[in-house]
Amino acid sequence: MISRFRSLFSLALCGAGVLMAAAPAAAQDSVVVQLRTTYETSRQPGFVVLPFGGTGGEALRTIVQRDLTFSDRFEIREATGVRAADSVNLALWSERGADWVLRGSVAPRAGGLTLTMTLYDAVYGQPKGTGSFPIPAADARGFRMAAHAAADQVVRWATGEPGMAASRIAFVTQGRGSKEIYAVDSDGENLTRITSDGSIALSPAWAPDGGRLAYTSFRGGAPMLYERNLSTGADRVLSDRAGINITPSYSPDGRTVAFATTVSGNTEIATISGAGGGLQQQTRGRGYDNLSPTWAPDGGRFAFVSDRLGEPQIYVMEPGGQPRLISDYAYGQRGYSTSPDWSPAGPVIAYHTRVNGRMQIAAVSADGGRPRMLTTSGSNEDPSWAPDGRHLVYAAGNGLIILDTATGKTRTLVPGGGFGLPDWSPALQRLSR
Repeated sequence: MISRFRSLFSLALCGAGVLMAAAPAAAQDSVVVQLRTTYETSRQPGFVVLPFGGTGGEALRTIVQRDLTFSDRFEIREATGVRAADSVNLALWSERGADWVLRGSVAPRAGGLTLTMTLYDAVYGQPKGTGSFPIPAADARGFRMAAHAAADQVVRWATGEPGMAASRIAFVTQGRGSKEIYAVDSDGENLTRITSDGSIALSPAWAPDGGRLAYTSFRGGAPMLYERNLSTGADRVLSDRAGINITPSYSPDGRTVAFATTVSGNTEIATISGAGGGLQQQTRGRGYDNLSPTWAPDGGRFAFVSDRLGEPQIYVMEPGGQPRLISDYAYGQRGYSTSPDWSPAGPVIAYHTRVNGRMQIAAVSADGGRPRMLTTSGSNEDPSWAPDGRHLVYAAGNGLIILDTATGKTRTLVPGGGFGLPDWSPALQRLSR
């Protein structure tokens, strides 16, 4: 989540004096170059989504089925030859290769619809989960997000794990002489412009409540840190310290914001309260720079980038503690690793690192160890974890790409060039029965 070391350099901070001014040459590859990616190749359970009954049922079924496809957890089978009113023949669907069968129906209610769904385990011939969920009217703003949340509930019934459909991705796009922040749903729909500064906007970072977005803007001349209320569109200043104020990251409880700011000529990690103020310096560079903090899910540690070894590497520290190197580094060798993002599901940090002259996505335990290469071709930067802790979004030359780190499947979220610094939101809506 947060801003990305090298990308900030290429995007806007060439003259800001931070450490990325010394971009490495191709010969300065990371030492993880010899690693290979390993993905699961086992069979995925078959899943069939039966026609949903009621007015509006087909529109909801289309969204839910697409979200289940994008979850990368199932092999979706076609529900051919059946109608919504037909009884469910689990034995037949099991013979056709479906392990899971989803049935749904829609009924009108005041102000919208009620979607009722039942998930059947076709192998054992019994219901696995059932529930009724309020859905806004089809032309209402929250219709698609409510359908996404219903799909996430189906994923949880089937796997016991969270989905990621009910979420959005904020990112920066290059305009004519400006960079603005946009956001898009996890399925690539509902593209929305967030800033219209006519200047440089960077480093979007979602608050844990999903209702606020911190970011850096040069619209006042200097890079100041703002917070956008996404409901009202109002901004407030989080930090206007002299120098730079970049790469914000909210703590999991939303009470603290870590960011990089200028202290005694260095770029340091500092924290402020979520309301602003109460600045506490966390790192002390002594001639080197630190930026791009990202919090652990329990708020007890954060990862960040530092060039204290001469080139940028990834470190982990407790607030007020001592940093520990976790990216792959061998004394006497060169390496370049930036843009860390801590998984919301556990102690795993994704980042990008230079391999054979190109940036690739890697992941490593927050306790250190050998990193795993997640991409091996093209040039890929600025990874950000989905709320399921399984998918990543990153910036590539042909657009924003979503990667399933379990199977290696990819899909294009937003096609085209000029996109960067994606930040995946937390779950924006959860439904309960």
